[in-house]
Amino acid sequence: MALTIDIQRAWREGGPETVFTRSLKKLVRPAFKIGTLVFTECDLREPMPERPTIPGIIVREATIDDVNLFADRDLFLERFTAGHRCFMGIEEATGKLTNYRWINTSAAYIPELKRYWILKPGEAYVYDLNTLPEFRRRGIDGHTRYYTYSYLRDTGYTKICAYIHGDNYPSLRASRYFLKPIGRIRYIQLRGCAPIMIGGRKRGFPELSSTVAAVYDR
Repeated sequence: MALTIDIQRAWREGGPETVFTRSLKKLVRPAFKIGTLVFTECDLREPMPERPTIPGIIVREATIDDVNLFADRDLFLERFTAGHRCFMGIEEATGKLTNYRWINTSAAYIPELKRYWILKPGEAYVYDLNTLPEFRRRGIDGHTRYYTYSYLRDTGYTKICAYIHGDNYPSLRASRYFLKPIGRIRYIQLRGCAPIMIGGRKRGFPELSSTVAAVYDR
């Protein structure tokens, strides 16, 4: 039953190509991992799309007092104490968390590649975007994204950086309104070995490092 649901979801999101790609990943996963990462960016100095308006949703940056709104409180505290920032939407009528996205401006770790994305001054890395199921398909993500990007721009940041899995077609489609692709990396990781990366060498591609020290030694 679960397999049928996974196939149906993959077909809806990307058709036969997505079904094949995700099936292949599951087939080979015991021995090695394969995948594609699409690297994207948003130049905050350029005009952004028209601001969406979602009545009843308050967007703000999370504080330590918001920890109880998150299902994984330990993860929230770990990230928060590490200096990461979280921007979230709150339903005004109920106080419920509707969605969130995390921002990091230091060492951006990419677990699939076991590398750190080295951010330049003025760059912010966005990750772990999530809209809770009961609030999906209402445009809330676009509403909170606009607020987050505008806030970062107004506080001195010039670029948003992110990466998306190559078979995550809903996220790739949604990202087109704000983010532009700047390159992609295909990776293969045999069990117990470091990932082998294919691509990521063209001009303008993000700098990746195997150690976090490179981030702070610039």
